Amino acid sequence: MPIDRRSVLRTGAVAAAGLALAPGSPTPSAAAAPHPRPLDPGPAAWRDLRRRLSPAARLYRPGDPDYPLQAVADNQRYAAVRPAGVLACATEDDVSAAVRWCTRHDVPLAPRSGGHNYAGYSTTTGLVVSLRAMNRVTPAGRRLHLGGGATNSDVYAARAAGLYFPGGRCPGVGVAGLTLGGGLGFNDRKWGLTCDRLVETRLVLADGTLVRAAADENPDLFWACRGGAGGNFGINTAFVFDAVPVDRQRATVFDLTFPLTAAQPAVGELQHLLDADRAGNLDIRVGFKNTGDGHTVLWFLGQYLGPEGILRRLLAPILELHPDKAFIEERDFWTAQDYLMEPPGAEDCYASKSLVPDRWLSPATVADIVEWTRTWQPGPSGATGYVTLFAMGGASDRPRPDETAYPHRTATYVIDIGTHWKPGTPSDQVDRLLAQTRAVHHTLRRRLNTHSAYVNFPDPDLTDWQHAYYGDNYTRLTLVKHRYDPAGLFHYAQGITPQNV
Repeated sequence: MPIDRRSVLRTGAVAAAGLALAPGSPTPSAAAAPHPRPLDPGPAAWRDLRRRLSPAARLYRPGDPDYPLQAVADNQRYAAVRPAGVLACATEDDVSAAVRWCTRHDVPLAPRSGGHNYAGYSTTTGLVVSLRAMNRVTPAGRRLHLGGGATNSDVYAARAAGLYFPGGRCPGVGVAGLTLGGGLGFNDRKWGLTCDRLVETRLVLADGTLVRAAADENPDLFWACRGGAGGNFGINTAFVFDAVPVDRQRATVFDLTFPLTAAQPAVGELQHLLDADRAGNLDIRVGFKNTGDGHTVLWFLGQYLGPEGILRRLLAPILELHPDKAFIEERDFWTAQDYLMEPPGAEDCYASKSLVPDRWLSPATVADIVEWTRTWQPGPSGATGYVTLFAMGGASDRPRPDETAYPHRTATYVIDIGTHWKPGTPSDQVDRLLAQTRAVHHTLRRRLNTHSAYVNFPDPDLTDWQHAYYGDNYTRLTLVKHRYDPAGLFHYAQGITPQNV
């Protein structure tokens, strides 16, 4: 590829990712041009693309009736970034045609499965290559075969097969992005991260060719696809997972809320339970939330893979703290997962910072989180602020840190620090919200002595993101990148850079 073409592709992709940080982002590019224009290669180029597509593929362009729905990703913070086109692929050949077309016409691209990237990296001013229509879920023995656009809800819809692999809580999240960045869920302490259950994937590479990546074919690429994040090495068009039979599995869900005054004893007791639960049957998310309307809450949501009676005995010291809400119910596995699924919400703007500590939270650390939650300033629009703890350990810490590209194998939690605000909130108010998340992130980073971060909660402001996301695995990832995408066609603001040695 000529150097000028590479430069155009990289510049366009960087612009799309960087400009997407408006409003409220501290980056200069956001302030300079919060409404980037689509990059249009011209009518002849679009006709060329249409000729190369399968009959079932759909190309959406500005002005088309369905373009607005197809163009916007989940995070409304990046709604101003409008693609020149959205290609809804129906086949792997459509994906290959799109990649070759983008190279030929110097158009940056962004693959999209569910479109939930926190930092807007699944949008671009060039071509969005959407795999959403490629969402089949097919059981075969003990394995589940997925199309590259399958979401969590698609996997759950195939429950008649009685097969499950650890997935996320949000129904619309794409399994592709979830897997490629690691994959957290309510069953990772029992059966590992989503990426740990992956046995095979197929990718369209930068030259448009389709390859298989597994332990016995392109093993370096397979390694990178388990934690090296989406959009780095190619476009993943299919996945195969080693699934778990769950038809006979019972699960007890629990949903407890407390006033913030109960946080220190409740979190302390919980950490004792998690530390003792070597089998990984207990999994939980702990939320500290200021709802923006004067209310604060401590929230325990999770499940125990076993009878309700055993869970109630385990939770007895926590239940003695008199929660405001205490829902505990034994169910079959699938209806338990239904309860844990996140309900649909309003279209919001949001931003996140993360930390991945290797130690439990001290009482002083819990006190810091409580104080931040209590004193959160929501602004006139009533923005929410939260700190969420995703319990780790169990099966998720059994692989070595270098066994997959996901490095955080000694973690106690993945911590998500975030805020949601309404579209249209003035940028000065957004700046104040983001400053508050930065403040508690700085406090917790110091308290927990870590700057490690989770790549599926990408933070555009993060410095030294290479080591924060990937630890010592980053150098190897750059070598894999050089082998499969040496010119850096797949590129975004925090994308892996190819390195030749």
